[in-house]
Amino acid sequence: MISPSPSSVPPHDPGPGGRPSWLLIGPALAASLGAFLLAGPVGLEGESVRRELHLPSSATLWVFVAFLLPAALTALLGVLLGRRWPTAVTLPATALLILGTLLTALAPGGGPLLFGRAVTGLGAGLAWGVTGVFVVRSGPRRNWLAPVVGGVLVLALILGAAAGTFVTRALGWRWLFFPTVPFELAAFLVAAVTGIVVLVRRPSQPAQPPAAPPG
Repeated sequence: MISPSPSSVPPHDPGPGGRPSWLLIGPALAASLGAFLLAGPVGLEGESVRRELHLPSSATLWVFVAFLLPAALTALLGVLLGRRWPTAVTLPATALLILGTLLTALAPGGGPLLFGRAVTGLGAGLAWGVTGVFVVRSGPRRNWLAPVVGGVLVLALILGAAAGTFVTRALGWRWLFFPTVPFELAAFLVAAVTGIVVLVRRPSQPAQPPAAPPG
C-alpha cells in the first residue's frame, strides 16, 4: 500500500495559532478597554456616582458586580466561538462596549446605570475570551504574546482605577466614560479591517494539488 503524499492530505483548520499576530490587535484593544471600564468605578468615582444618583451605600458594590458577572459568563462564550471566528465575535463585543459605555455615562438613575454596566460587561467578557484563546493557541508566539497582553490588561486596570479618581475630581464621573468611546470605535475598525484583510488573503493562497492515484 502506498501512503498518500503530504500534498494529498487535506489541510486542517490552523486555529488562532495559524493566524497572523496582528489579528489580535482588535480583540486585545477591546479587552483592555473592558479592563479599564471594570476598574473605573472604584473608590472616589463610585462614591460620586452613588451621591449624584441618590443610590444606597451598597450601590458601589452592585455597580461592580453588574459588570463582572455578565463578563464572566460571556468570557466562556468568547473562548468557545473565538477559537474559530475571532473577528466575528470581536465586532459585536466592541459594539456592546460602545453601547454599554454610552448607557452608563448617560444613566439618569440606578436602574439604567446597572443596565449599562451589564451591557458593557457582556462586551468585555467576549473580548477577554477571544483574546485569551488567541494567546493560548498561538503556538511558539505565546512566549511573548502572553506577557505582553497580560501586562497591557494589568496596566488598563491600574489606569482605570487611577482615572476614576482624577477624572471625577476634575470633570465628574461621567467623563470617565465618554473619552473611551473613540478608542472603542478604533477597536471596532481595527478588528473589521484586519478581519477583511485575512478574508481577502485567504483565497490567494495556492490550492492543494489533487491526490496522486494509487499504484
